Amino acid sequence: MPQHPAPIYQYSQLTADAQNTLVGGGILTGQIATFNGELIPDLEERVAGRTGRAQALAVDSGSSALRMAMRGLEIRAGQEVIIPEIGWVSIGAAADMLGATVRIAPATETLTPTWAEIAPLIRPETAAVVLVHLRGRPAPGTAEIAHHLTELGIPLIEDCAQAWGVEAEGRPAGGWGTLATFSTHSMKLIATGEGGLVVGDDPDMMALMRAIAGDTRQRTPRAVWRSKARMTELAAGLALPQVEHLPVLVEDLRALQREVHLQLAALKGLQLVPGSTEPAGNGSLVGVRTLDPAPAARISGALFQHGYRSWWPGPGDLHTAEAWPVQPERQLADHRTYFDIQIPWLPADAHKQWACTLADLVQQSLEDGR
Repeated sequence: MPQHPAPIYQYSQLTADAQNTLVGGGILTGQIATFNGELIPDLEERVAGRTGRAQALAVDSGSSALRMAMRGLEIRAGQEVIIPEIGWVSIGAAADMLGATVRIAPATETLTPTWAEIAPLIRPETAAVVLVHLRGRPAPGTAEIAHHLTELGIPLIEDCAQAWGVEAEGRPAGGWGTLATFSTHSMKLIATGEGGLVVGDDPDMMALMRAIAGDTRQRTPRAVWRSKARMTELAAGLALPQVEHLPVLVEDLRALQREVHLQLAALKGLQLVPGSTEPAGNGSLVGVRTLDPAPAARISGALFQHGYRSWWPGPGDLHTAEAWPVQPERQLADHRTYFDIQIPWLPADAHKQWACTLADLVQQSLEDGR
C-alpha cells in the first residue's frame, strides 16, 4: 500500500483555508451568483494574465467552455471541426451541437496528433482545429500547428483542461490558439467541482461569448440566442486561491514526478512518455508505455487496487475515439499500451519512499505477467 494514500486530485485541499474565507464571505454578503460580485472578474483577470491573453470568460464547466469557444467562432452546419483521437467526448459533442461535421486526427505515441496528421484533413469546409494538451503535458508541435493554421486562416482551439501550469514551447498552454479552454472539474489541477474558462484576445469574440453564456448586460451588434453557462461567485472563490498557489504546486509535483521517473526508468519493459527522466508538464502525471496492452492494463489495475490513481485508455473509455460516433480513418498507435500514474502532493521528505514503493509494485506487476 502507498505510505501516503491521497484522495483523487487532492491538490485543492492545500488552499482550503483561503477558499473557505472567500466562499464564506460570499455567503455572508449574499454574493453567490454570477453578477455584481468581485471574485469572477478577479479570476478572469488572473487567468488571462497567467496565459498571456487579453481576456478570460468564466463558465460553469469545461464542456461549456468548449461550446462557448465554438459559438464564439460562429461554427455552423456545413462546416467541419478537426479534433484529436484522444480527448474528452464533449469536444466532438460541442461541434456536433452546432451542426458541424467532426473529423478525427489520429494520435501518435504521445497521445496527440502532430501537423503531419492534421494537414491531410484540412479542407475548405474546415472551420476550426482543436488541439488537446493531454495528461498534464504540452502537445508536441503546438507552435508548428498554430503557425500553419494561422497561415491558412483557420482558428485553433487549445483544450487545456488538464494543462493548468503547463508551458508549451515557450508560452503558457492556452497562449497559442485563437481561443483556449480550461476546466476546473474535481479531477483537474485546479478544482471547483465544476467550472471552466475560455481565454482569447479578440474583444468582439469575447463579448459575443460573454453574451451567449448569459451576461444580459453584454451588448451584441445583432440579436443572438443566449443561454446560461456562467460560473458562480462561489466557484470563483474556490478557484482563486488555487490559481495563486499553482506555481508552487507545480514545482512540488515536478519534484516527486522526477523521483518517480528515475525509479521507473530503471525497469525493463517500460517506456516513459515522454522518453526522459526530466519532469514533464505540470508534474501531475507520469506516462508509461508497455510492449503490448496486457501489461499496461494489469499494472494500471494493480496500482488502483493499492490506492494509487492510474488511468488506462481501455475499451469504452470516453477519452478515446473508439467510444465516439466518429473514428479516425487510420490509427497510428495502440493507445492501450499506455497508462499513467497520478502524482499526489507529498512533503519532500516522503518523495523517495513513495516513488520506491510505487516502482516495487510496478515491478511486481510486470513479473506477475511473465
